[in-house]
Amino acid sequence: MSFKFIFLLLFLSQFAMAQNNNEPQLLKKPANWQFERFNLPPQFAKDFPYKGAEELRFSPGMFNKNSAEYFTYAFVAELDSTTDFSQLNINDYLFRYFKGLCSSTALERKLTIDVNRITVTVGTKKDGSTRGAIYDALLNIFGVFADGGPVKLNMEVEVLPNPKTQKTYLFFIASPHEKTDDVWKQLYQIRDEFVMP
Repeated sequence: MSFKFIFLLLFLSQFAMAQNNNEPQLLKKPANWQFERFNLPPQFAKDFPYKGAEELRFSPGMFNKNSAEYFTYAFVAELDSTTDFSQLNINDYLFRYFKGLCSSTALERKLTIDVNRITVTVGTKKDGSTRGAIYDALLNIFGVFADGGPVKLNMEVEVLPNPKTQKTYLFFIASPHEKTDDVWKQLYQIRDEFVMP
């Protein structure tokens, strides 16, 4: 077998892996919302201690500050070798994640933000889920994909452990809108339709 042939095989296998990495494996809907998938820890948060993968679906108006769907999205994290994820873990996850995301993106886009103003508050949601625990979260972050202005983000996090595979799935839905807004009806539907692998 020639060196050129081996090199070609390696290249094609890496290309196939890269292609597969961009295909939805967990969050397949809504199909008309922009999709992204990446490995955890993310490149923007070097001190992030959780390993696995994350898939995101961004609403059509996610990056438009003038849209009613601004910063409205859903994402799911598949965490490896984890079957117990507490309220404190969620707080830690969100704080490290968004501090890294805001800091890295602001630097890249030449925006001035004060990362010391980033806060995360996580509380137990009163009406529980039949699948797993659900937590309310309130985040004070920055709209670094727009003008860098402050964003008060309402969020819910569902924790779905799978002891058989030694994985935990975290399902996040988020919007700056209050939960009485119609946008949350769609977010709840997206979460309800998620099937844990």
